[in-house]
Amino acid sequence: MPRWLYFLLIFAVLAPLLELFHPPPLLLFVIAALGIIPLASLIGQAVEGVAEHTGERVGGLLFATFGNATELIISIFALSEGLVDVVRASIIGSILGNALLVLGVAVCVGGFKHGRLTFETRPASQYASLLAVCIGGLVLPTVAELLASRTNQAQIIERGILLSDFIAVVLLLGYLAFILFSVFQLGDKNDEEDDLDLAIGARSMAAIARLLAYRRHVEKKAGSGKSGLLRNIDATVDAIVAHEIETPPLAEQSTEQALVKGEAAQPAKTEPEHKKPQLWRSLLLLSIATIGVAILSEILVGSIEPVTKTLGWNEGFVGLVFVPLIGGLPEYFNTISMALDKRVGMVLAASAGSSIQIALLVAPILVLISLLAPQRLDLIFSIIELAVLGLATFLFSEITQDGELVWLEGLLLVLLYVMMGGTVFLFGS
Repeated sequence: MPRWLYFLLIFAVLAPLLELFHPPPLLLFVIAALGIIPLASLIGQAVEGVAEHTGERVGGLLFATFGNATELIISIFALSEGLVDVVRASIIGSILGNALLVLGVAVCVGGFKHGRLTFETRPASQYASLLAVCIGGLVLPTVAELLASRTNQAQIIERGILLSDFIAVVLLLGYLAFILFSVFQLGDKNDEEDDLDLAIGARSMAAIARLLAYRRHVEKKAGSGKSGLLRNIDATVDAIVAHEIETPPLAEQSTEQALVKGEAAQPAKTEPEHKKPQLWRSLLLLSIATIGVAILSEILVGSIEPVTKTLGWNEGFVGLVFVPLIGGLPEYFNTISMALDKRVGMVLAASAGSSIQIALLVAPILVLISLLAPQRLDLIFSIIELAVLGLATFLFSEITQDGELVWLEGLLLVLLYVMMGGTVFLFGS
């Protein structure tokens, strides 16, 4: 976690103490928001520590589950206060914030530094397809209600809630399929990956050097279908390192030679040994950070209504812009850092993947949790929100289909987000 985020932990302690003295709501809102930002980063850091003990697949599942934990906690408290409009707007705001603002800024800074940014098109195509399905699930209830209201059908609200519940369950099934495919790689295996199974018994550092040389060769090779192969190479290297810690190295290189098929060995560089964080410390940090986010979220949500009245803002604008920004700011900075390092594939995975998780996981969970809330949450959104969602999905598909990005395309994403924010600020959601 960056050092400046540790400084913000002061606000995480200050907000609960300040609430006892009933300060102005705007001051309390700002302090609680600043306190949530480092705690959200600590949740990610704790999950990363736990993932080092659980392995790649379970670790990937933990990252997928806790990636949007802060936004989920804030929205649950908002539901308990009956702020359904804020929650509904925060769902759309989180999707658009990742797919437009974060991706746009990352592409801009990465494009200015490195020029054209290239990436593999197959994962990007999958993200575009998943986004289209997500948007379909969010659009259909609104379209159905509009058509029903025009024909003066009966029990429109009740049937809208029932349809939202049904689509929430379907979206959760889609999320389960997404996890099985992307994390557990169910049915995502090709012939090239079978070759990597031969390297599981390798122990020497020469094997690691050859694997890394083979990985660089694969990365430079044109064509699609490389992501699964690269994941297996990384997993194999991790397995070799873990085995080396437990067992003295042996001179077994025949398997590696069969794997790399003639690739020249390169001398291994001596790197400082990476020490895993203790599991109990990571779990304790995760628990404390989550409890802290819950406490500050209750304070933050409690001050939303007074703040909107004081500033003359509508609740939709606060939910659309500020709530997603508070919970996702650390992740936003990480995505921009990836772009500066020219890891465009990771940038797309972080931005589009987070948007997909919001639509497939967070939104359905909130709909079902609202069964216990004072007011039910449905998936009926405004025309403005749905229009921007459709444009964002179309623009994402268009700029990623050729396998390269330039800073101008990133700027287009940011401009669309700014136009959306200005529209909602002036006319509401």
